[in-house]
Amino acid sequence: MSVSNNRLKGRLAILGSIVFIAAAVAYWFAGEGGEVSTAVVAKAEAGGLHAPQPQRAELQEVALVEEKPVEDKSVQVWQEIQARPVKTELHQSLLSDLAKFHRYPPENRAIKSASQDPISQTHAPDQRTTYSDNGDTLTLWTDQKFYLYGDTVRVFAFQTDSDGAKVPADLTALMVLDDQHVLGSLTFEDGNGDLVYEAEIEAGAYQGQSLPTGIYKIIVDTDIDGLRDAAAFTLSEDTGSYTGNLRDSLTGEGNLLVEAEVEILQQGRFYFRGSLYNDEQTPIGSTQYAVELSPGRHWIPFEFYGLMIRDADQDGPYLVKQLSIARVTVPRADRLFEPGYYTERYSLEQFNETPYKEL
Repeated sequence: MSVSNNRLKGRLAILGSIVFIAAAVAYWFAGEGGEVSTAVVAKAEAGGLHAPQPQRAELQEVALVEEKPVEDKSVQVWQEIQARPVKTELHQSLLSDLAKFHRYPPENRAIKSASQDPISQTHAPDQRTTYSDNGDTLTLWTDQKFYLYGDTVRVFAFQTDSDGAKVPADLTALMVLDDQHVLGSLTFEDGNGDLVYEAEIEAGAYQGQSLPTGIYKIIVDTDIDGLRDAAAFTLSEDTGSYTGNLRDSLTGEGNLLVEAEVEILQQGRFYFRGSLYNDEQTPIGSTQYAVELSPGRHWIPFEFYGLMIRDADQDGPYLVKQLSIARVTVPRADRLFEPGYYTERYSLEQFNETPYKEL
């Protein structure tokens, strides 16, 4: 194999690493899954697990991923491929992909459909379905992924037969903290007779006792051998929220700047995201911002790159549809805010039309 082919393979490996890193970060921010630990269930049934002491878990800071080295490597790959006197179809495809990658700043991301909104993906309920050997299914979910103390946690479940029809179910459930501590059982009820069973608990409390922050799983079992699954949610302390005050302006570089006021309750590093739409169903893109903040009120800048707005091909006003605030802790506290805020009227000609990085 030639040296040039080895180099190309090396560059492809770098690009693969970029994709892998991005996927890993996205998975982390989307929240934990609800896989059932067989060992936990077995210990619970044997009475070998116990509830933790009712005290708040110690929160620990988590460093953000540094993106600049990845970006620099991708530029180097582009330059080396571009310098080749003869380019294959694969080379041309890589050049096109890298140009798109650098069309907007790394904190900006175009959204093609509402289902691709990264904030929606983070907060969307995770509905899980598992199958038995004979085709019966168990489907369950919680109404949210992130809860604060005092919120109501709602867990839903239904069972179907091999024909896909909902059937009466005999469900038992255990609530487990961090895959180690069984807190107790939950009772499902079908109050309206639609064969969708529901259980409710107060977030952070169980039978009069306070619970620590952490990742909780509701392990649901049926009367069919092997048909069980778990739904997961995160309980965290309230560390900050949006006040509802927003303002917008055009920057000197031709980008849209939206500022949102937040009330911070605890010192820490915070991660903010915002999504911009033409209307309720037509997204433009998202942006993100991370900063260390002290308790008090602060204005958070959300900058949407001008070319990203131009590519959406519609004059303003624009809708700030979703904002999120997350304190970078374990477990991560992530709150969603839908301000329903429309910007001033802007024309596309006011926005920057230059790619973020000319390659």
